[in-house]
Amino acid sequence: MSTSMQQTSLQAFDSIRHKLGQAQRRVLDTFYENPDIGDWTNMELARSLGWDINRVTGRVYELRQLGILEESRQRACRVTEFLAIAWRVKQ
Repeated sequence: MSTSMQQTSLQAFDSIRHKLGQAQRRVLDTFYENPDIGDWTNMELARSLGWDINRVTGRVYELRQLGILEESRQRACRVTEFLAIAWRVKQ
């Protein structure tokens, strides 16, 4: 993410953060705390957070429904090495 895009995304996140549940915020924090990674698969998020995959997929779905996350691309997951959808913060 470019610096200006990252700043804009952070401002947007701050404006809605109070409306999100704790688990949703933790998922979203993972994206912002690791900007060098860019996009994440559900399994990568699960491993990073130490959560079961089912807990992650529900939160990712909710964040997508809120228009916060979007599909980035399909790529090999860094955990499973299988093709998976990677998510990013909507720009």
